[in-house]
Amino acid sequence: MGRVKVTHDKKVAIKTLLETGLSQRAVAQLSNVSQKCVFGVANKLKQKLPLSNTPGQGPKKASTPTDDRRLLRIMKKDRTQSSQMLASEWTLSNGKKMSAPTVRRRLLSMGYKSYTAKKKPMRKPAQIKQRVIFARDHQYWTTEWNNVIWSDEAHFEVLNRKNGSLVRRLKSENNEPFNFVPRVQGGGGSVSARGCMSGGGGGSLVVYTGRVNGPSYIKIIQDAVPDFIEGAFGQTNTNWVFMQDNAPPHKSKFARRWLKDNNIRLLNWPASSPDLNPIENLWDYFDKELRRLKPMNVRQLQTMIEDLWKSVTCQQCQKLVDSMPRRVKQCVLARGGTFSKY
Repeated sequence: MGRVKVTHDKKVAIKTLLETGLSQRAVAQLSNVSQKCVFGVANKLKQKLPLSNTPGQGPKKASTPTDDRRLLRIMKKDRTQSSQMLASEWTLSNGKKMSAPTVRRRLLSMGYKSYTAKKKPMRKPAQIKQRVIFARDHQYWTTEWNNVIWSDEAHFEVLNRKNGSLVRRLKSENNEPFNFVPRVQGGGGSVSARGCMSGGGGGSLVVYTGRVNGPSYIKIIQDAVPDFIEGAFGQTNTNWVFMQDNAPPHKSKFARRWLKDNNIRLLNWPASSPDLNPIENLWDYFDKELRRLKPMNVRQLQTMIEDLWKSVTCQQCQKLVDSMPRRVKQCVLARGGTFSKY
């Protein structure tokens, strides 16, 4: 930690104590400052100098405001560059030797902190356009989102978690076992699950194995979706729509024919839009809980996922669905591009 600036009032208090005849050590203890600070005040009193710092006192900055603006321009060319790389390029631009810590201090003083880049889907221009159209068409929906049946699948591995873990340690403890999270090829086994929900709560969770094509996708949802529609909406509410993403099995001829034959109305969903699907937040919550629960095999993993699904409350589902107007608004503001909130 750098030196703490001593206020003028504190220096006046130190001066008063010195004038009473106390030793510098005693004054330092009473004032909660270093003896060096008390010595500096005493020296100024002896030389009859003002207690305030004189202009220009202290170390000079290695860079000028012009240099700092140049650093900002360099950083904005590639925001992923390390401080060391920025320092090298900055030095070449002005001829002054700059260190990585200096770069970090200058950027922090200008409000630029380092954040972890989020992994988001890569989208083609046509997909971005679809997202804009969808968001603008639904930007005034409020309670209508409660009539959407949100569905999605997720894949969980026994050992490999999506969310990272932070470890608190000393610098000298970098090789201790608690620094490392076991990671194996294939994740030590995996479980695939598909669920659906609405604002009123969740439906049944279907666990499956193997690759999914059109027929196997219909086999997964053929009982779960109609049962959920009947239980959540009954015969009175016929305004429901079923949401599914644009995965190839969902768009296959077999799946489309089954959905049409069973009068399952679909929400026209834009491609590559997991950030608009509220059920994705449930899977993220499951992954964080599994990191805490630490399953050791596939059977444990499946049991934990099923228990987590059963523990999801109607309030949780409603809260996620209530976020849809905000998600759509963010999508409109981002013009169909990526936004960081969801």
